[in-house]
Amino acid sequence: MNHSKKLLTVLSCILVLTGCGKGNVAPQKVGVSTQQGGMDSRLLDPTITNQDVLLQRGDANIELEKRGYRAQDVASSTNGSIKILGGSRELVKVTPNPSIQPKQGSYAENVISQAVMYYGTPYEFSSDRSDPSTFDCSDFTRWVYLSSLGMEIPKDSRSQATYVQTFSNRTYTSIDQAQRGDLLFFVSYKGNDPNKYVGVDKSIGSITHVGLSLGNGKIIHTASAATGGVRIDEVANNHLTYRFVLGGSVLDTK
Repeated sequence: MNHSKKLLTVLSCILVLTGCGKGNVAPQKVGVSTQQGGMDSRLLDPTITNQDVLLQRGDANIELEKRGYRAQDVASSTNGSIKILGGSRELVKVTPNPSIQPKQGSYAENVISQAVMYYGTPYEFSSDRSDPSTFDCSDFTRWVYLSSLGMEIPKDSRSQATYVQTFSNRTYTSIDQAQRGDLLFFVSYKGNDPNKYVGVDKSIGSITHVGLSLGNGKIIHTASAATGGVRIDEVANNHLTYRFVLGGSVLDTK
């Protein structure tokens, strides 16, 4: 994409709601998007989503995909660390780098402005957590907080949900309460019919997807290659509503 086309993309996304820029695009890999970004119907189109294995899988079991996996790249401490999912791994509360000034008086705006810069970045399951050229859902949210505020939050959606549930002053189970910069957590895609989610386990261990709230009923996230990598979607009255487990702030902590 040349400079003028990139500028047009940025300007058009600003008019949508929040602004966005084209993300870094890596050489094509298996399972990586070829048509990136969008506020289009791909995430809600059953001819796409019902065949989309990556959408249905989310980031489930990425812990098993990586050798020497650590839930969080922060040294454990005796104060404020917790064990997660009944295992020996620990999470530690982190805060914004004090040298970084909040935008418009809010660190959430730092996070969002960084997130939209990755709009269109290709999807890759179990993406390299040290390389922002591709993302899966939890890699995206982690990288946005790390690159905007120097906050090393956990690496997978279940650990991120545990982090929010444990350390946040503001959590909720109604997606209508989402505020800008919040993390939103979901179970796996099972279709567009709300009845398919009746009785579904919505414990933290069942979470397979995470995104970042833009406020006003919108989310920026990455769900699969077929749905285009990092994209912006409405959360109301669709499978994101039915799949929602919990949300909360990473910034307003105990």
